[in-house]
Amino acid sequence: MTRGRLFLSFAAAASAAFLSFAALAADGTDVFAVSVPVDATADSASAARDAARLAGERNAYTALLDRITLASDRGKLTAPSDSDLNSLIQGFEVANERRSTVRYLADYTFHFNADAVEQRLRAAGVPFAVTPSKPLIVLAVLETDNGPILWDDPNPWRDAWGASKPPQGLVPLVMPLGEIEDVSAIDAAGADKGDDAKLQAISANYGHDDVLVTRATIRDGRTGKTASISSTRFVPGSPGGEQSWTGTFTANAGESDPDFLARAVAGTAAQVQDAWKQANIINYQQTGTLTVAVPTGDLKTWLAIRDRLAAIPAIQRTEILAIDRQRALVSLHYVGDAAQLKTALAQRNLDLSGEDPNWLLRQRGAQQNGAAPVATPAQ
Repeated sequence: MTRGRLFLSFAAAASAAFLSFAALAADGTDVFAVSVPVDATADSASAARDAARLAGERNAYTALLDRITLASDRGKLTAPSDSDLNSLIQGFEVANERRSTVRYLADYTFHFNADAVEQRLRAAGVPFAVTPSKPLIVLAVLETDNGPILWDDPNPWRDAWGASKPPQGLVPLVMPLGEIEDVSAIDAAGADKGDDAKLQAISANYGHDDVLVTRATIRDGRTGKTASISSTRFVPGSPGGEQSWTGTFTANAGESDPDFLARAVAGTAAQVQDAWKQANIINYQQTGTLTVAVPTGDLKTWLAIRDRLAAIPAIQRTEILAIDRQRALVSLHYVGDAAQLKTALAQRNLDLSGEDPNWLLRQRGAQQNGAAPVATPAQ
């Protein structure tokens, strides 16, 4: 095979593969799939199953709204009828079924139709976010009179996070295992100070995810036990882009310490989720086009980048303008603003660099191969 024919084969395969995957990836499966447990009792097993499924549909719909909308906006929506739910749900999966003559229990995963949900929200004037964050590694630091602790016991703040089951939001929260690799990567002082080198080390243990350092100071006072929480989201390797939140929680009369701290964990997790949604709510009336140079090197590298682009809901359409062995020139048609697009790309470990009129898009950690980044953005 000649060199020219090899190039044509590479370009044709890359273009064809991209078009077929983009059609499959546009349904927003990751964001619009919701898992819920169901449990119902009725006169018969079949009636209990039907009642459980209907209740599961409503619970899943509520969980989906919690995931992609802000609480302050949900009052604009009316409760959906059964027929509305039928039009919003395109399928479901069932696992762990258990039944008796009158009771039915199972775990359902409902797959919502992204377009139908988005149309319903837009019609009601409810803004929403559909860009999922990369996972956050949670480092739960307990501030004590003798200094901060992280891996040492007792650490009730870390225990509370480990026992928690936060909702399935746009920001997945991951508790590190606390094994020797984690203890060697970062200590309590490093987490407390936001030491970037140590944050990069713990991040590398978990697929280079971002890190949430959440610090708790627990005190017994006149009005009862309080927990003052200070949390910071870090992007290891990119200091200066931190986000921070604070909150104070007071134990209720008779509330156990585990229940009290579980409530503090839930409140902190909600702050993280809401901040992400607020920053990534997409204005579908705003659109833009960004043409970027993508260093490829080989078909495998290009297909990996192509798959990540296709999985970004904000990117509505992608065109390959030119492609050869060294780079692809790609036009991204997106909704929202350019800053949101850059954030969405970063969640897929894609770095957008440069400035008008030269933009370069590459996998995080990849080295430039000398291809000139030629691009023209337009909005």
